[in-house]
Amino acid sequence: MNRLSRHAIGLALLLLPAFATASDLAAPPPTQAQVEADWLHQDDKRSLPPGSTAPVTPAQDAAGGVDGVQTGHWGFHTALEPDPWWQVDLERPVKIGRVVLFNRCDDGMAARNGHIEVLVSDDGHAFRQVYRHDGKVFYGFTDKKPLQIRLDGVTGRYLRLALRGTQYLHLDEVEVYAVGSDRNVALGKPATQSSLSAWSVAHAPTSLPAARDYPIATVVFRGLRLAASQRRLGARVDAEVRVLKLVSLTLGTLPARGDEEYRRALYLRAHHAVRAMALRNPLLNFDAILFVQRAPGSFPHMSDQHYGWWSRPGGGLFVLEGFRTDHPRVRCLTADMPGGSFTGPDLSYDGRKVLFAYCRFDPKLSGMDKLDKEKLSSDTFYHVYEMNVDGTGRRQVTRGKYDDFDPRYLPSGDIAFLSTRKGLALQSSEAYSDSTRAADLPDSYVRCGGDSFRPVPVFTLHAMRPDGTQIRPLSAFENFEWTPSVASDGRILYTRWDYIDRFNGHFFSLWSSNQDGTNPQLVYGNYTVQPQVKCEARSIPGSSKLVITAGAHHSITGGSICLLDRSKGTEHDGPLIRITPEVVFPETGGQPAHYYANPWPLSEEYFLVAWSDQQLPPHCRATDEQNPRNAMGLYLLDAFGNQELLYRDPGISSMYPIPVAARPAPPTQARQAERSAAEGRFLVQDVYRGLEGVPRGSVARLRLIGVPPKVQPWMNQPVLGVSAEDPGKYVLGTVPVEPDGSAYFRVPSGVPLFFQAVDRSGVALQTMRSLTFVMPGQTLSCVGCHEHRDAAPAVSLPAIASLREPSRITPGPEGSWPLSFGRLVQPVLDNHCVRCHKPGAEAAKHDLTAAHAYDTLLGFGGNDLAKLAHERDRSDAGQGVAANSKLWSLLTGGSGHQQVALDSSSRDRLATWMDTYAQRLGQYSDAQAQELTRFRAQLSALFEPSGQ
Repeated sequence: MNRLSRHAIGLALLLLPAFATASDLAAPPPTQAQVEADWLHQDDKRSLPPGSTAPVTPAQDAAGGVDGVQTGHWGFHTALEPDPWWQVDLERPVKIGRVVLFNRCDDGMAARNGHIEVLVSDDGHAFRQVYRHDGKVFYGFTDKKPLQIRLDGVTGRYLRLALRGTQYLHLDEVEVYAVGSDRNVALGKPATQSSLSAWSVAHAPTSLPAARDYPIATVVFRGLRLAASQRRLGARVDAEVRVLKLVSLTLGTLPARGDEEYRRALYLRAHHAVRAMALRNPLLNFDAILFVQRAPGSFPHMSDQHYGWWSRPGGGLFVLEGFRTDHPRVRCLTADMPGGSFTGPDLSYDGRKVLFAYCRFDPKLSGMDKLDKEKLSSDTFYHVYEMNVDGTGRRQVTRGKYDDFDPRYLPSGDIAFLSTRKGLALQSSEAYSDSTRAADLPDSYVRCGGDSFRPVPVFTLHAMRPDGTQIRPLSAFENFEWTPSVASDGRILYTRWDYIDRFNGHFFSLWSSNQDGTNPQLVYGNYTVQPQVKCEARSIPGSSKLVITAGAHHSITGGSICLLDRSKGTEHDGPLIRITPEVVFPETGGQPAHYYANPWPLSEEYFLVAWSDQQLPPHCRATDEQNPRNAMGLYLLDAFGNQELLYRDPGISSMYPIPVAARPAPPTQARQAERSAAEGRFLVQDVYRGLEGVPRGSVARLRLIGVPPKVQPWMNQPVLGVSAEDPGKYVLGTVPVEPDGSAYFRVPSGVPLFFQAVDRSGVALQTMRSLTFVMPGQTLSCVGCHEHRDAAPAVSLPAIASLREPSRITPGPEGSWPLSFGRLVQPVLDNHCVRCHKPGAEAAKHDLTAAHAYDTLLGFGGNDLAKLAHERDRSDAGQGVAANSKLWSLLTGGSGHQQVALDSSSRDRLATWMDTYAQRLGQYSDAQAQELTRFRAQLSALFEPSGQ
């Protein structure tokens, strides 16, 4: 077919009616012009290389391969991806005599192109291989010996260079010569490539003026993938597929630099065909979408975004109706409510009721001291509300001076939600939580940030009856929890920030629990640094996978959308499938130019999402420019790269899209927690499962360590130990481990704990850097210590410990509850050491009198103990503090230091102190120390009689 006839096809295509009827076109909301402008805007934003903030397109980077500039570096650079390629459009069929490749010559990178392939095509789609290099390294700029590839008259309009396998593709320059000619016919011609990288840049054209790049081929490619998926779902897409193929055929005949309006028309025609298919998706079997309009909080952080005092006014709950028709409508359900902020909606399983959180906006709050609750109004805190889906019957469910948000319907009819009602209780309980309905009790606070201007109260999972009564904790965790949802199997999925004696930055892990808070279990990411925050997990209909948002610690919720396939692991990137690979994992991977949030999965391939065309705002009192009110809109996103605008308000963000439709209710789980109980039990089948390198018989006991809440908001104050971010600690005591490695013991319920496996001398062989707890009356069991999360219990004889009554706790040494260096360690020093290690004595260099002993021991051996006790991201078997310290070796090796033989009690005191990370104190105030003393007395029934 000649070019003229193909142009005729293209003109006919552009004159075709819009798929026969207006309803087939599914006119986009709110106007067609806005949708078309959004496609172009998406191309500018979503084609950026990961981490880039400049509008670089593949064509702009690829132009560096045909700009006539040779430097020995790279002229273009793809991402690390499967089968990368670069191509140039010669704009007419050419009988190619030879191709000359100038390689990247720096840092040994030339070898990457050892098996580069040359392919040609007549239409830009069907390529045939005409050359594959033999593996020999070539250069060009540095040795003046570029790779000369003779093709002897092979004809093609498009020339593509490609690599097989997962590779980067980068070259300095590409030259193409026709048979019998010395003119480089590729110079300045339009080029493109398969992807962008962090090293991609926009290259200026060498001759022709810049024109708008319309990625028509990309639109067609994504659209055909969508069509294949839609056909699998039973959709009729033949008309749209014909349009896409005609667009592709016409595109192959066009000079890339000519007739920009014509190319724009082709681009829009292809996009309209894709949108028509997208909005006729059989999975869009609902007519309305519930969503929230809101301005993000004025202090961006995963924590601060949920406090009423940082709220900004505007928005409400809305319903987008008829979004697939020519006449979509937007209806507000909360227009009569005072100006404030709305967030975190949920729809009942029958699709009839809506939960949401709301706070009234008070402009005075952000600049005032926020610690005195007497000065704050209750309605400026977020509270839970419920109403019918048509906006009628609205009622307030929670009250008080606490932030309550992200309410979720439980299958039982109760409501789970997040709340700052955790407070200062050492033992979480229904009695304490429900008392917050009548009293405004003090908050507990994060360890690593805050002050009176910016207090950071901890919020955790709670539940309540539909009328707001019987408020009860679903978690006893010491730190924050986020973004709950009810999984298809009935579990509650949520995110927790778990930094126990390790760096605070990365460890926002995905967890689950039963509907009554029992059985808290890690789902994904205890050690995973990238992504940093794993949040907004939801079950995908008909799949075992979850969708998550991979976000940032120091900003609002947002980032890259991923699928989590837990069958492929529980850590790092193995279980992740990137739906939006162009968005780097924020903070740990860079700063993306745009981001996603609030994914609502329709399947593994289709999602309702909120999308922002802005960067995530910085962690500070961000300006409106840094933290825009209107960054987000509602979109239909698919796994093929298509993204269709559903609704965007130019004045304020639209978020949290939820289909207004009934959905299957997960199973209701029987309640295991006993409301009146104050204790529970742990059963460990075999502590040696997971303790690689620890010989059987080495573990004598488990040490139980509690973590109290922080009582005041000032960042890293008081400094309790080596790290300013050390959590408080108190040692409940130890319980026995049986010869088969099993342990069964009683513990107080509602108390955050971590365990240490200790040997017969009381030295830790392994330590948790996470927390666990039991709910009242619950027995929580595990296979071993640090075993794989999916390990099954061994099929063997019953664990010895399970054949007896649960052990009571043997109390730790004096001074370990409350924890105090002065009461735990100083008596040992006074009895054995101070007579030599004091001012004026022979060994005065190491002053162990009460005023200096703590710093002296930490600094001994070149700060050996301080280094060992400082936060680290994981604990490995055999790497405990005491066991590896020079101080312990000095005091316990051979006959002891200076013939001083420590008795077993002294050794126990020193080992306990070192292995609890050598803290000076374990509590945040004298008042909390006194409360810990009273708490110990209340738990006397859990201890061995000698400890009562």
